[in-house]
Amino acid sequence: MNAALATLPVLVTLALLALGVRALYAALSALTTALVLTATAFRTPLGELGDAHLRMLPTVVELAAILFGGILLSELMTRTGAQARMGERLAGACSSPGRAVLLVTLGVTPFAESLTGFGIGVIVAIPLLRRLGLPPARAAVAGLLGLVTVPWGSLAPGSLVAAELGDVDFQRLGVDSALLSAPVFLICGAAALTVALGARRALASAGDLAVAVIALWATVWAVDTYVGVPPAGVLGGLVTMAALLLVSRLRERNTSGGEPVGRALSPYGFLVAGLLLSRAALEAAGISEGWWTVVAGPAGWLPLTAVLAPRLVGTREPVLGGAARAAFGRWWQVTLTTVVFLALGTLLTVTGMSREIAGACASLGSSYLFLAPWIGAVGGFLAGSNTGANAMFAAGQAETARALGHSAAHLVAVQNVSAALASGAAAARVALAAQLAESAPGPASVRPRAAAVPAAAGSSVAAATVVETAADTPVDTRWVLRTVLGVHALVFLTTGVIGVLWG
Repeated sequence: MNAALATLPVLVTLALLALGVRALYAALSALTTALVLTATAFRTPLGELGDAHLRMLPTVVELAAILFGGILLSELMTRTGAQARMGERLAGACSSPGRAVLLVTLGVTPFAESLTGFGIGVIVAIPLLRRLGLPPARAAVAGLLGLVTVPWGSLAPGSLVAAELGDVDFQRLGVDSALLSAPVFLICGAAALTVALGARRALASAGDLAVAVIALWATVWAVDTYVGVPPAGVLGGLVTMAALLLVSRLRERNTSGGEPVGRALSPYGFLVAGLLLSRAALEAAGISEGWWTVVAGPAGWLPLTAVLAPRLVGTREPVLGGAARAAFGRWWQVTLTTVVFLALGTLLTVTGMSREIAGACASLGSSYLFLAPWIGAVGGFLAGSNTGANAMFAAGQAETARALGHSAAHLVAVQNVSAALASGAAAARVALAAQLAESAPGPASVRPRAAAVPAAAGSSVAAATVVETAADTPVDTRWVLRTVLGVHALVFLTTGVIGVLWG
């Protein structure tokens, strides 16, 4: 009976999300349900409730700062044109179609998504894929399949929530998530190639796929293991881009010029350098927890990088004020929803509801390990957020693992990776991808439709020609969703088998 009652907040959340209710309202309804249960069936002293939520305060502050910094940096990089310059230069560096697709899907997309989160990787990737000549629907699918480093998205707040609520070590969770991501990178990369080029041409690019997957996975794992969780996805994307560009230069003797992107990349370099130096300083000082770790981590460096970004990229126009206002309008809604989900997860944990759910799940025995990825995937797909899904299910997954005598860190990693991947197929993401693919200009045509547009002030290029080609056909969002979910299902099956063997 208690187990059935304990599932009510989660069921309320999933039902409302499935009905199309906004995530904030669904989370508030679930939190209200949990509070009613706390006052009746799962009575808990107010002191314990207060202490539990007070312990989460540093996490809340850290999340809010990371989210605002990521959104603001993305807004500024778009307004200054730095994002576009970087993407266009990288996409034009490979004459091999397969290598160019991999450069975008396993290099540019993971890099952009790991740094800023919130589907920004798709916003960057799909216009580039259209420029490569992909039809709109295929560009939408390939762009969505590039969302493979979401556990490290926006410098890993979703993984941080999973670690806090699952009561597992943050770095251990990062390492386990990296190990589980090997089949994610391989399957999604191969699928993106197949969708973009067809099976025969994709097979011909198997060598480039191996280079990209090994570079991305090895870097993410090494950074998680020896440096820390937040910068793993960013550095993984950078190394993958560098590896593919090196292969392109060696095989194609590609010496094409173009506008240098060093200055456009400078905010990212500043951010990564700051994170690495801060981590070294904290380790030298023997500081491993407390507010200093918050200030010296992504929560401190992301907002600082965003404020300095216009100066770093060399823009002459005052863009910070407008970008900050736009970012705040998006930030408060995302942050409020995230905080409510976090409060819900904390309440489920401290009242013992997660423990009751775990006890019921443990009755399934070891077969539950095969189902665990699908549970995480349901949360990620409906919430459209790795953070929201982890807030709902990470504690329950950890409790179930302990009840089964399984490693809690392993099962929370399964939750983290599966929820992150499935969030890329959420209805809002698919709709965004379709919209971007339909509106993005295609490859350059012999008969351009648009005249030359003056280049931005300070640019080394006198003028830029924007060639717009109409989308071949409207994007069938149902086909996009079916294709992406089919690839994801193969990943979840593989992850479930790994989870059982890992046990």
